[in-house]
Amino acid sequence: MNRSVTAAAAAAALALGLTACNGTQASPQDPTTTTSRSGSWVDVGQHETFSGSPVALGLVVPDGATEVGALVRRRSPQMLTAYADVVAEAERRARIEDEIEQAQDPEPPTETATEPVNPLPTEDSFAILEEPPEPDTTTALLRVDGDPGEVFSEVLATIADELDGLELDPDRWSQFCTAADGVYTGCRINVTGRNSDDLGVRYTVTLDPGAAGSEFAPAGSQGRPVMTLTARATDPPDVQAAWDALEADTEVPGESEPPQLTPTTPAPTETAPLPERPEVEGTWEDRPVSKPVPADATIVTDGWQLREDTALLLSGDAPAFASLLVERGADADAIARGYVLAYSDAGEPKRDVIEDRTEISTTYRAVTKKGSPQVSATFTQSGRGNYVALFYTPAG
Repeated sequence: MNRSVTAAAAAAALALGLTACNGTQASPQDPTTTTSRSGSWVDVGQHETFSGSPVALGLVVPDGATEVGALVRRRSPQMLTAYADVVAEAERRARIEDEIEQAQDPEPPTETATEPVNPLPTEDSFAILEEPPEPDTTTALLRVDGDPGEVFSEVLATIADELDGLELDPDRWSQFCTAADGVYTGCRINVTGRNSDDLGVRYTVTLDPGAAGSEFAPAGSQGRPVMTLTARATDPPDVQAAWDALEADTEVPGESEPPQLTPTTPAPTETAPLPERPEVEGTWEDRPVSKPVPADATIVTDGWQLREDTALLLSGDAPAFASLLVERGADADAIARGYVLAYSDAGEPKRDVIEDRTEISTTYRAVTKKGSPQVSATFTQSGRGNYVALFYTPAG
């Protein structure tokens, strides 16, 4: 994946109240840097991406915004469920083939190297299929450097072009925002339809200036609002094609019944116009300082703390997320799993690995009791670094 990377432009001078792991106050710093709890400085600009860079399904990073960290690419729970039966059948056939081969040509036992308890995942979870399904959900985590309303409006213009039937007017962007005492507290749009390539899509965009009533911008945001862009393909996965490929590529003796394919819900056949909504009057409050992150502070939720081998690149309150850079040599996979395990009160976290040509993305989802929050983490291995994106959705 070729994505342009830029060093961060110099911003207005400000001091971030970060502390190192010894508890002493960090000295004033350039706003384009952050610290890990070990006290090492991190140039955030090395982990940013230009505006205009593609996100997914027609969305791009808008002018006036900067993507921080890696794109978060996932397979949705719906996709994982849809392919579960096909994967189970492929694994069954592979076991039978291995048993036949072993019976025909037994090999003497050989001593094998002992693998670590939790080896780093590098193989796609669907590698057993001829063509592993592409991730259907992509999220970009952005810092808004320009005028928030103009940046939000530009994203709406892109959505309007992709989903023409919405009859969406980007100039009326404030209808998707909320305000209190004349001050904008956030914006959100969540729409579905068929895009210009006749694909079923869902676009979700959020704009977060910081927690209401707080004097601070979100932690790691350099005193600016933050934005999330999520594009998800909503057409049912082509599971039948995966089954046909399996039938064509394997020959297993004995009974072999096709798996019961999980029914899927069809995507909308057309894009429906959005209902009229009143515009919201307001102004954007100036919050030149980001929320401080002292060494003993929590991030996103009370159950998570910044580790000594990680640095906070960006975070948000609505939705609650954090983008972390993991130091080279640290077990980023175990770190991601550990954050999720803290909330997985009904079983081991579920894991899905996506193997691309230049990146490997591993997503863990908490298995929770009914009424519990939804918690997930995605660890991305890339040439730029190792990143963990944390997401927390409160119960209800």
